[in-house]
Amino acid sequence: MAQTIKLRRSSTSGAVPTTSSLSLGEVAINTYDGKMYIKKNDGSESIVEVGVNSTIAATTLTGNLSMG
Repeated sequence: MAQTIKLRRSSTSGAVPTTSSLSLGEVAINTYDGKMYIKKNDGSESIVEVGVNSTIAATTLTGNLSMG
């Protein structure tokens, strides 16, 4: 069964979607802050930021990788 991924975006600093602005499974991207969000429902609806530490991890790994 194919799934359709819907992308919603904002270029406003600090903009975070609300549970009423996203459908379950819809993805939102804030292009100004470089953040991505999904709507979660584990009995109650909430908005979850995806990849919270991705910038820190990428910075830490830069120049420290070696091929074995």
